[in-house]
Amino acid sequence: MSIYLRVEVAPHDGKQAEFEETAKALVAGTADEPGTLSYRVFSDASGSYTFIEEYVDAAASAAHGKNSRELLGQLATVASISRVDVYGGPGDDVDKIAKVFPNATAHAQVV
Repeated sequence: MSIYLRVEVAPHDGKQAEFEETAKALVAGTADEPGTLSYRVFSDASGSYTFIEEYVDAAASAAHGKNSRELLGQLATVASISRVDVYGGPGDDVDKIAKVFPNATAHAQVV
């Protein structure tokens, strides 16, 4: 099974351009990252953003966090995370991954 993360983010007032620049750098950095299957950013009309991430396993998700520590730190200065959903199958440690984030919910696959 793979691990999916859905992360809702809202840029701080006046920081949208900086947020988008940092988000682009995060996406570019995952292109050659082992274990990262997909890392995309979407936006709705209100200017909020959603990261959709897929990793081969919990270790790959953790490696992404370590590899992207600097950029994720920059992101935290220009935006706030409003919600995180972590999805995975049995044995994927979704509870463990969710505990890393504020406002996170773990979703274990049942079927």
